[in-house]
Amino acid sequence: MKRFLLKFSLFSVMVISFFLIIGVIIDPYNIFHYNYPRNNGIEANKNFIKTRYLIKNPGKFDSLLFGSSRAGFTDVEALPDGTYYNLCSSEAVPYEHVRLLKILIKHGFVPKNVTLMVDDISCFVDPQIHKMMLYRLPYPEDNLSSWFDFYVKYCDILTVFEAYKEVKDYEPTDSDYTDRYRRCGSERLNAESTFHDDGQPGYWADYYTLRVEEVMNDIRELKALCEEYDINLRIMTNPLYYKTYQRDIENGYLDFLYALAGEIDYWNFSSFSDITLDEKNYYETSHFIPAVSYKMMDCVYYDKTDDALWKQGFGVKVTKENRDEFIYFLKYQAKERGVDIPDENK
Repeated sequence: MKRFLLKFSLFSVMVISFFLIIGVIIDPYNIFHYNYPRNNGIEANKNFIKTRYLIKNPGKFDSLLFGSSRAGFTDVEALPDGTYYNLCSSEAVPYEHVRLLKILIKHGFVPKNVTLMVDDISCFVDPQIHKMMLYRLPYPEDNLSSWFDFYVKYCDILTVFEAYKEVKDYEPTDSDYTDRYRRCGSERLNAESTFHDDGQPGYWADYYTLRVEEVMNDIRELKALCEEYDINLRIMTNPLYYKTYQRDIENGYLDFLYALAGEIDYWNFSSFSDITLDEKNYYETSHFIPAVSYKMMDCVYYDKTDDALWKQGFGVKVTKENRDEFIYFLKYQAKERGVDIPDENK
């Protein structure tokens, strides 16, 4: 009986080891390849791999850009006041940004600049749902059980097998993928847009729920953390495609913009403008092209404002003092376009 148990134990260890090795080799979400991720057709867990990459490469960068995947098409190498890394990841929200910044500081990386790009995702998405998504799974807590639970999720043989069916036939076209990830973290900036709005609705997920107070707590915590460590914090809103922006307004997005100005000054790019009304500035109804981010940089980093766009709300610096007037302007814009504003009906 003892001999049988010994053989069975050895066999079990061999089988488990085999599956673990297969999981590490295929590694569809690149968590084991954070230093040199592969462009394999599967959305990498960028929340994890970018944070891990920064921790393991101290001194390479001194500034950070936070945001959802929409911030990914920002050329951080063009930012003038630091060596930035684009820490954007899919659907990332301020709660996750604060958490990652704390982790980085704990590991000795205190950036001199943090730029945060926010939008509807920031105020409509509960970060807890990301615990159920492998490509958005949060960075583990600093204990063995958390790390074990994290890796086990990625070594499930059924998960690896299903992903492998996509990986094996994928032919990458982005030859700069790995080098760009290591150099700056931005997305492919030369990707051309083929978007044609043929009656498509604005981007909206069925789990969106307005959570202004929760995100304000996160913003306050981020602000306090940056003040504690003398980090220069900038915040800007993303220029949402007009159909997406319209849906956001109908669900309370302007309440978020109003509350945000009560906590910290920010540059606004969310409005009906020549930028957001033009489909050529977007890849679809969610992500804007790099050319738009350069216009945003001009406003935020170089104080260069296009007067016509500014009058449309693009590039306006919003403060506690002017927020009433500015939000009134955004509501006026919306009503002119027939958009239903929730608090107008109370």
